[in-house]
Amino acid sequence: MLATCQAACFRTAFEPYFINGKAVWPDKCVDPYDGKVHPIGSKWNTDDCLECKCDKEGMSCCHRYGGVVKMEGCKTVINPKTCKHEFYRLDDPSKRCDV
Repeated sequence: MLATCQAACFRTAFEPYFINGKAVWPDKCVDPYDGKVHPIGSKWNTDDCLECKCDKEGMSCCHRYGGVVKMEGCKTVINPKTCKHEFYRLDDPSKRCDV
């Protein structure tokens, strides 16, 4: 059995843009997966099982799934609705493995 605490995270730092020679910092985050705009201080879940946060320095996202990720004799599938790992028997994929 193999377990993880959190699969992966990434951070995108804000960079200023310039208007009339003056640096202007972004006041919102744009989700790279669905293009939705999120205000600073917000937190949301994506359809790709990521939990994202927007703060004054940029956007960070982490996979929402963790825990047991591999069991001997079982195939691991991530349920897109719950964002949790599910385990199915290799010898009978219609049956779930006991966790």
